[in-house]
Amino acid sequence: MLVLRLPLRLAARATRSHAPVATPIVASSISATRSYRAKADGSTTTPKKKADRVSKQAQKEAAAKAAYKLLTHEEKSIISARRGEEKKKEEIKLLKTKTLTPPKYRQLNPWSIYVKENSKSVAGPVSESSKVLAQQFKNISSIEKEHLNHLVNQHNAKSLREFHEWLNSHTPAQIYEANVARARLRKLTFDTSSKYAPIKDDRLVKRPISSFLQYHNERLASGDFRGIPTPVSSKDIATEFKALSASEKKKYEDLAAKDVERYHRQHLEVYGFEVPVSARSAKAALEEAEAGIEPSA
Repeated sequence: MLVLRLPLRLAARATRSHAPVATPIVASSISATRSYRAKADGSTTTPKKKADRVSKQAQKEAAAKAAYKLLTHEEKSIISARRGEEKKKEEIKLLKTKTLTPPKYRQLNPWSIYVKENSKSVAGPVSESSKVLAQQFKNISSIEKEHLNHLVNQHNAKSLREFHEWLNSHTPAQIYEANVARARLRKLTFDTSSKYAPIKDDRLVKRPISSFLQYHNERLASGDFRGIPTPVSSKDIATEFKALSASEKKKYEDLAAKDVERYHRQHLEVYGFEVPVSARSAKAALEEAEAGIEPSA
């Protein structure tokens, strides 16, 4: 391969030749000089370094893999745990951007309004002042009660109005996605407070009800368990359901199947997309509904 590094004056004097000649290069220093390669058609190209960079990256990755294989089981566990924590932090950070921030919707009562208006007038520790306020609250006149009720109604109506205005400024699909993110955050952060509680929206599609819950709701509606504690009635109804024959259960299984169809249809209509393929199967959805997660009315 012919590589030329000619001074400018010599390059200018060079006579034409029938053979392809490389374009001369002028460099201020040897380190800055670049060589050009002559092609058969007379054009020139610079050496490509991309392949070299890829090769070096591959070598680094191979070296890292080889080094990882030499680690002990404990060291690998530490690295794996660290990577898991970093991945979890990134997921939490991303999910927080999807949760939405509804206005605080807090329903007050006459007692809370009374404390807010009169707490500063009672001196002493909070424990003592609370007792004094409680005694005073018991003895307020009917006119004062009417005044407090009026303030409560004003506050609650305003709070509810602001919440619905905010809610209606978002589509059901946006609220749905926010609730999915909130549910995931509750699981990742173990936060049981109301911080990531689901946003209530009557426009959201209710999850399907399982065959057992179909039977459970029917039995409760019959009135046979009126006055019986919920844990007791639920246990008795579960026992009854298990004792049903296959033909008797078919009625409730058919109702459950229709409800799954309803869920898929409304999911597309309301959210604009079908139930994700990556989501759990209809059976898993029924099990989730059986656990009490967003059951339909």
